[in-house]
Amino acid sequence: MKINAIKNNKMSGYKDMNKKRSLGFTLVELMVTVAVIGILASIAVPSYQDMIERNRLKEAVESLKSDMMFARTEAIKRSAIINVAIDENGSDWCYGINDDNTACACGTAGDCGIKAVAGNQFQGTSVDADFSTNFNFRRGTAGNGTVIISSANYAARVIVSTMGRIRVCSSDLGGYSAC
Repeated sequence: MKINAIKNNKMSGYKDMNKKRSLGFTLVELMVTVAVIGILASIAVPSYQDMIERNRLKEAVESLKSDMMFARTEAIKRSAIINVAIDENGSDWCYGINDDNTACACGTAGDCGIKAVAGNQFQGTSVDADFSTNFNFRRGTAGNGTVIISSANYAARVIVSTMGRIRVCSSDLGGYSAC
């Protein structure tokens, strides 16, 4: 019986020693983990930057579209002609909504009667040319036209029809019909 007790003590001590040894991890295991994380990060970062670029462009396009829809409803509500003007100046583009049937200088503080939005909010985007349209209070009709907003790799169009319908199309961005 004493021999079994001694054997049991030796065995339990051996198990405790193994338990203490296996609580940490080795330097090799740490280096392999860091290498795997580095490889995954090098794969993920470019696609993440691409996603940010697409989302900034979508934000600019959706902002312009919703503000044009707002201008149309304001024209009907106020029984007045509302003007939306886009000033193309490279990456410093802007657009303004004015209530006196004239285009406003959106870069000049207080010149737009209803709203002015600076394009530098949408980092990395630009518009192709100056644009101006009037929304008429009778049925919300408008002068038709197209604005192209682009980033380094993508482009989208905001299209205004003579009936006052505003839509977005893009062949590059997902979620929109092709142009």
